[in-house]
Amino acid sequence: MLQHHDLLMTMSQVAATFAGFSGIIGVFRRGVSLADSEVGALQVRGVAEMGVTVTGLALLPFMPDGFGIDEELSWRLCSGVFSAALINGFVMAMRRVRVATGQAAATEDPVLLRVTRIVFTVVHVVLWTNVLGVAPDTAGTRFVLALLLTQGVACFMFVRLLTPRK
Repeated sequence: MLQHHDLLMTMSQVAATFAGFSGIIGVFRRGVSLADSEVGALQVRGVAEMGVTVTGLALLPFMPDGFGIDEELSWRLCSGVFSAALINGFVMAMRRVRVATGQAAATEDPVLLRVTRIVFTVVHVVLWTNVLGVAPDTAGTRFVLALLLTQGVACFMFVRLLTPRK
């Protein structure tokens, strides 16, 4: 039985709910003040994408486990996929902002970008300790930590999105 089975299932449900809720808020607030800038709409999309990504990544360890792959190898593989998905998502989000605004994301909300970079750096360090097989007995816990930190970034983005700034 996969370590943290129930916790991963709960996290996938919470992340999916959060993604759906943020999308609904984005749709209803779009005409009011949220989409005064193109970046506001892109942030709503980013929050929803991160929620969906966390949902998928929380369910990912069940695939190798279902095929009977050793749990240690399963965490290593899933951590590598998680790291690659985060890098791809971040690069694509920055590209969308650059195309929409013609400038780097840091000029729109430097605090959000700084927090995201710091947290994602920590997440990658945690994930790569799994990929490299460091302390395999706690690999599942580190994977869950990476999921929680990633969902935390989505929550921070959502709060920044709804909080007026000057």
